[in-house]
Amino acid sequence: MSPLDEALTLALAFALVYNNALVVLGPSAWGGVQPDRALILATASEIAGTFLSPMSPLRFSPPEYLAALLFYAAFTAARISLPISVFLYSLRGLTATSLALWFGTPALAFTVGYFAARLVRPSLALGYVVLFAVSFMFGANNIAFVDKDVYVVAAIFLGNYLGLRFSRWIVKLYAFSFSGAVSASASAAALAALGIAFGIPMSFTLLIYSTLLGSAASRRMRIIRPADFIKALASITSALLLAYATSIVLGRA
Repeated sequence: MSPLDEALTLALAFALVYNNALVVLGPSAWGGVQPDRALILATASEIAGTFLSPMSPLRFSPPEYLAALLFYAAFTAARISLPISVFLYSLRGLTATSLALWFGTPALAFTVGYFAARLVRPSLALGYVVLFAVSFMFGANNIAFVDKDVYVVAAIFLGNYLGLRFSRWIVKLYAFSFSGAVSASASAAALAALGIAFGIPMSFTLLIYSTLLGSAASRRMRIIRPADFIKALASITSALLLAYATSIVLGRA
């Protein structure tokens, strides 16, 4: 791998981890688990998941890496989470399995969130266990798909550190509760196992939002705005369309 390729993959890994820290790590850390301990646990778990994952990184050309970063920056500026791993996977073509996972698992996550809110009574100990699980699965399903080089450790730490620090506005924007964060993270971790089994990266943001909608329906309260779930779902479609457009521009469609 050339120095340019390495730099671009590290930038993508950082973007993945940073976004995940905003949506997944932040609510758990500020909602109940001590932030410093959450940072250490999430970072260590993601590193372990990355290097123990059966998934292997797909290699892309510098223009494809740059396109992913530019689209991510543009969507982030609009406060929409673009699933980078979904975009990259789509550059290599779509399958019925990948489409079924990306568009079918939100319904499963909603169901899990609905019943978890009614049946599960989260404790601090359970919060640590779930944070380990979701972080490990994120490393195994998303980070490992992008980069498994030893230098990715730095991207994982920096992404979590900065993402956790800037995640407070996420927690304030939505009515995140500790129980909601735990059930959402548990759902994302469980459903990510399907992605690993089929070698397909999942959108953790969409899984988290889907679970929170289920929790809100169960408790008849607004934990997250439906419009933000729709934006997360639309981001999957946008990733597919942008991947197709990128392939045409690069002459690979």
